Amino acid sequence: MTDYIKDPYLESEYDEIFNDWYEIDGVRKIKELSRQLQTFFNYKTELIRYRFQSSPNPTQYYSNTNFFSRKKEIESLTHDFITLLKTLKKDGQILEQGVHSLFLKNNKSQINKLSIIIEKLSILLHYFSEESLHNRPKLLKFNVSLAQTLCLVKKCLYAQFCEFYGELEINYHSLNGELEILIEKTSSMKIRKPKKLLEGGLTS
Repeated sequence: MTDYIKDPYLESEYDEIFNDWYEIDGVRKIKELSRQLQTFFNYKTELIRYRFQSSPNPTQYYSNTNFFSRKKEIESLTHDFITLLKTLKKDGQILEQGVHSLFLKNNKSQINKLSIIIEKLSILLHYFSEESLHNRPKLLKFNVSLAQTLCLVKKCLYAQFCEFYGELEINYHSLNGELEILIEKTSSMKIRKPKKLLEGGLTS
């Protein structure tokens, strides 16, 4: 039997490839988590601006076709997201149990579908967090409610970042409660039926 002889050059090459992969993947994950935090702080800032603004000024959006295009996209994706969540909550399961069941059943197609929708929604939420939504409080609250639900799902979907998304979910829940109180006090605008249905789907 031939003895295995270690090749220092081969080991060095392997270590280099592994380290490069680890560095690239690690940097990508750090950037993603950083973006998640930035999104939350942006929405927190919008709540503060909404709290202290003298009067809303939504006119800036009327000619912004990109804004309305993204708005339609997030509403459409949220509808798909809610539909997918409902399939996970069958048989009296809570959402967390439904997500965990995907892993127990090794349902890779559903896990992949859920991950893709979540990633697209996260990017859109970040976009809107930089769009002065204090002038559109109903959309601001809708997005915060969506972000809270996304964090709940991510907490179950990405076990290595469970604590991070758990804390972020709690913070969004608090933000959502503050917005609800503020909107009740300061806004006389009616919630459009489609948004009410979508937000209801996220919290039901």
